[in-house]
Amino acid sequence: MQMLWDENLPATTQAQIQTYASRLRCLLGAGASITRQPPGYRLELTAADRTRIDLVEFEILAAKGSAALAAGQHTEASRLLRGALAQWNGQALGGVTDYLAAMELPRLEEARLTVLEKCIDAELAIGGHRPLITELTALTATEPLRERPRMQLMVALHRSGRTADALHVYQDFRTTLAETLGLDPSTELQDLHQSILTSVPPSPSTQLTARRAEAAPGFALPPEPSDFVGRERETEQARTVLTGRRDQDTATTVCTISGMGGVGKTTLALRVARLLRKQYPDRQLLVDLGGRHPEPPSAAAILDSLLARLGIPVAELPESFPARVELYRRSLAGTRTLLILDDAHDERQVRPLLPGAASCGVLITSRSPLAALEGAARVPLDLFTPRESLRLLEKIVGADRVENESGTAARIADLCDHLPIAVRVCGARLATRTHWPLSRLADRLADPQRVLDELHTGDLLVRERLMPAYLALPAGLRDALHRLTGLGNAPFVATTAAELLELSVMDTVDLLDELVSAHMVRTDTRTGDRYRLPGLVLALASGEELLCKAG
Repeated sequence: MQMLWDENLPATTQAQIQTYASRLRCLLGAGASITRQPPGYRLELTAADRTRIDLVEFEILAAKGSAALAAGQHTEASRLLRGALAQWNGQALGGVTDYLAAMELPRLEEARLTVLEKCIDAELAIGGHRPLITELTALTATEPLRERPRMQLMVALHRSGRTADALHVYQDFRTTLAETLGLDPSTELQDLHQSILTSVPPSPSTQLTARRAEAAPGFALPPEPSDFVGRERETEQARTVLTGRRDQDTATTVCTISGMGGVGKTTLALRVARLLRKQYPDRQLLVDLGGRHPEPPSAAAILDSLLARLGIPVAELPESFPARVELYRRSLAGTRTLLILDDAHDERQVRPLLPGAASCGVLITSRSPLAALEGAARVPLDLFTPRESLRLLEKIVGADRVENESGTAARIADLCDHLPIAVRVCGARLATRTHWPLSRLADRLADPQRVLDELHTGDLLVRERLMPAYLALPAGLRDALHRLTGLGNAPFVATTAAELLELSVMDTVDLLDELVSAHMVRTDTRTGDRYRLPGLVLALASGEELLCKAG
């Protein structure tokens, strides 16, 4: 009674309660039992009639939806949780006295918000990020101190290509918390912010798992292959460059890793980056410069993407490109950031992306040696040694299988030119064809007309790794390469090539040097005066389909 009338009980209290009980009997019908139980009445419902109460139906659907979400059944979870939310019609306990509302309204509202957040988790998991942006924007406006909707809005914006807006949501919430409560965002929200900065896709449901919570900020790089082999010398070279002593007057330390397509430049760069976490604890940014494409993205386009990842709203970007470069460098000044600029096209694309601060480091991968890039230390990456090729095959296929056919395994590695991506493709094919003897694959690779067709599994195509360098050749070099295929895979000297190309020896040497730089021709590492076309390049350059494409 006190919940209905506070302390001001009317004289007709008992009569009014009897009237209310009578009305309830009429409304609920035979499915409800209302009996006298001093000092009041007791209401009992059948199981079927319990679902006629919106709160009961809400709780049933919410429990089923939560179970579906936990089981990964996101579509079903969305349907059930939206059904639960549909039981609400305005504010809970609307029109009820203040005393009852003060007791129950906070609990009910928290239950509604929790179900709504779970529902949004489910819908983010099934790709519904765009439609959720409007709902989440309204929710964060009405609940400015509630963190979970902010996280969900950041994810929805980031997945919709609005990374700068997602980062602005974080900055706004951080300011609101600091000014209102004197607090910082939680570790979970900070980790999400960092994952967006480093362009690592957020978890589908945005439920930050223990792996993300435990990961150090700024270290969100792709995982390293568990079968990584070799490259000890090159790894140590790059580490030494990027950990060298420097003072505040020195420029950013830059290290380039260059080599032919498929030789493992990106894998090595990421391995080095992981080893440098302590030296660059603030941030590690992996940026794809798209050098493999005929028209790679411009430095201006890449710079805008980097500024967005650094949390700078589009509205705050200066109009001119030089001013944006200056803003970018100011943003990184004083931070210990490592940039991994992957697959660079040329020096012109890279220069504006160099931070300039001595506290930062840059690791660049490129097919080109980037010879004109000032102050860069260079780590050339060559093919595998025969032993490294066999070690990779052993890790993928199994040591016993390789040992039992060791001669054939070595033959496979030779036919792959010891190119890491080609060896990996062979290992993957053999690992999924346990009934194949290694000789079956070796015989297929021995046919120069089909070797590139054989070096293909899943999304790994050796031809695709070699083609960009070939297509980038000027027409004269491409024509010369086709004519050199007449020499086959055997070593040759410049005078032999000069006769075939009908050029002077000096011009031929210059031409061959350009083909060596493009990784189309190899030289004898001991003397430097003998040349050879690698088997895979020979197959690529002499293929009929390639001749048609080039023409």
